[in-house]
Amino acid sequence: MKNVSRRSFVTVGAVAALSGAAALAGCAPHGSSSKGASGAADGAWVGHGVGKHGDVEVEVATKDGNIERITVLKSRETTGMGDVAMQELTDLIVNNQTLDVDTVSGATLSSMAFTTAVADALDQSGAKSEEWKKRDHAALERTDGVPESADVIVVGGGGAGFAAAITAANKGKSVILLEKLGIVGGDTCLSGGEMAVPGNWIQKNAGVSDSPDLLAQDMLKGGDNVGDPALVKVIADGTLDSSQWLTFEAGVSWEHDLLFFGGHSVKRSIIPKGHTGSEMIAKLSARASKIDNITVVRNMRATELVKDASGNVTSVKAEDQLTGDTHTFTGKAVVLACGGFGSNVDMRVKYNPDMDDKILSTDSVGATGDGLTMASALGANLIDMQYIQTYPTCDPETGALLYVDDMRLESRAIMINKEGKRFVEELGRRDVLSDAIKNQTGGMAYMLWDQSAVDDTGLLAEHEDEYENLESRGIIVKADTLEEAANHFGIDADALKQTVDTWNSYCAQGSDPDFHYRDTMTPIKDGPYYINSYKPAVHYTMGGLHINTDAQVLDDAGKAIPGLFAAGEVAGHKMGTNRLGSCSMADIYTFGRIAGANAADFAK
Repeated sequence: MKNVSRRSFVTVGAVAALSGAAALAGCAPHGSSSKGASGAADGAWVGHGVGKHGDVEVEVATKDGNIERITVLKSRETTGMGDVAMQELTDLIVNNQTLDVDTVSGATLSSMAFTTAVADALDQSGAKSEEWKKRDHAALERTDGVPESADVIVVGGGGAGFAAAITAANKGKSVILLEKLGIVGGDTCLSGGEMAVPGNWIQKNAGVSDSPDLLAQDMLKGGDNVGDPALVKVIADGTLDSSQWLTFEAGVSWEHDLLFFGGHSVKRSIIPKGHTGSEMIAKLSARASKIDNITVVRNMRATELVKDASGNVTSVKAEDQLTGDTHTFTGKAVVLACGGFGSNVDMRVKYNPDMDDKILSTDSVGATGDGLTMASALGANLIDMQYIQTYPTCDPETGALLYVDDMRLESRAIMINKEGKRFVEELGRRDVLSDAIKNQTGGMAYMLWDQSAVDDTGLLAEHEDEYENLESRGIIVKADTLEEAANHFGIDADALKQTVDTWNSYCAQGSDPDFHYRDTMTPIKDGPYYINSYKPAVHYTMGGLHINTDAQVLDDAGKAIPGLFAAGEVAGHKMGTNRLGSCSMADIYTFGRIAGANAADFAK
C-alpha cells in the first residue's frame, strides 16, 4: 500500500471505494509480533483516510486480536460534525469489534475517512480489514429513553433552533430540540458564520459610520424591495444585540476583522473564530448541554404537526432514524427552525424550474423543506417560494462553498473569464454575480490574486485544508507568472496581463470606470499569483413560511396559527428576491431568540 500525502483529495464516490478497500497506507506501526485470533499483532498502528478537509490519521491499539482503543491523531474535519461522528464510530467499533458500521448522517465524508483509517491500521497489524467488515453489523442505539413531553418543542438543530431552545429554557420552560441528522449544526455549521452587525466594535474602532437603518435599506434594496420591511427592520434592529448574545450567552469568539459582502453599503460583517459557523454551533451546543431543561434528540425526523382540541399547535410526530419507531412529542408550543429546501431538487423545480439537478448545492443534506411540508398541511401560507439564490463562487465539482474565495470579500481579488477579462463588479449582489458567471464561456469564472493578498489576509493559512484540497484537484493554481497561471486553465494570458495593467491603473486613480468597484482598490503586483475556478451553486431559499414580527406562522388569510412559530431559513419574506451575504446569521439569531421567547410565553 502507498502513502497518501496531505494534499490528496477524493470525491464522495472515491472515498466510498477507499472505505471498502482500505486502500490508504499508514505510518510505521509499533507493537509486538504476537497475534490474536483475528491475526492482529498486539500494539498500536497508525492508519490514514481522506475526509472533506484532508488527511485523517488515527491510532488503533490492538490486544489479543481485539481493538482496545482508537485515538484520532490528526483531523481537520468540521468541529461539531466530523469529530462527533468519529467519536460515535469509535464507540461502535470498539464496543462491537466490527467494521460493519453505518456512516453518521450529516458527516458522511468524515465517517468514511475515519473507517478507512481504522481499516488501514488493522491491515498493518496483520489483521484483515475485509474480514472485520463482514462481521455482525453494529448500529447506533439510544442508550437513554426519549422524553416525549416538554413546554416547547423545537424542530431543527442549527443556529436558529439553538437560539430558540436556549432562549425558551432561560425563561424557565422545558425544551425538546429535535434534529433529524446524526449531528447538529445544519447549514449554520457549513457556513462561514459571518454576521452583518451595524455598530459593531470593529466598525467603531475603525471609525466606520453605520446604522440599523442603513442595513435595512441595503437588505430591502438587495432583495428588490420584495421583502417585508417590518421583518427586515426586526433583523436590522436586533442583530447587534444578537451578536452580543452569542458572545456572552454562548461564548462565541470572533476574529478582529470585517468582510465586505456584495450589496452592502459599508463593511459591517463580523467573523466567528476560524472563519466558520462551526464555532457558533460548537459553543451553542455546549451551552445547551449545560442547561438542565433542554433535551437534544438527534436522528429524529419530524413528520407532522398536531393541533390540540382548541386549535393550538402543540405536538410533533416524528420518526426515529435509528429504530424506525414513531414518537409524538407533546408540548404547549412548537418552533420550526429546520432550514430551507436547497437540497430538495423536486421542491426547487416545483417553484423554480431553472433550479434543476444540473445545479449543485452548498446546503446540508437536511435542507429538504420538511418544515414547509408540515406547516402547509395545517394551512400555513408559503411565500416567495420561487426565489432561490445561488452562491457565485462554489467548487465546480462538489458545489461546496469556497472560503479561499473570501479573498474577494477582503477586496483583494478580481474576477475574470476564460477570455482573461473582468466582467462584473466583484462586490456586487450574489444573484448579479451568479447570472454574470452563467453567461461566461463554459458557465465558469476565475479569481485572481497575488502573494501580498495571501500574506496580508492570512486566508490561505486559515483555510489550509481547503487550499490543499483545491490545489490537488487543479481547481486552484499557484504560479510565478501570470502567463503560467493563466495557461493552467486555458485563459487568454495576453488579455489577462492587459486586464491586470488596467486594474492597477484604476487602483492608482482610485476609481473603476468599468464596473464601479465600491471598496478600496488594491493593485495586483508581484507573484506568485493564484487563480481558482468556480461556478454558482444553490445556496439559500428566500421563500418559506409567512411569519409576522413575533415569529408567528401565518395562514393563508394572514392570521397567526396559535402555538406555531418559525425562525431561520424556513421562514420567508425577509430577504426578497435575493439575500445579501452575512444577513442570514443576523436573521437566525434575532428571529430564533424572538421565536423562543414568544413560544415560552405562549406555553404558560
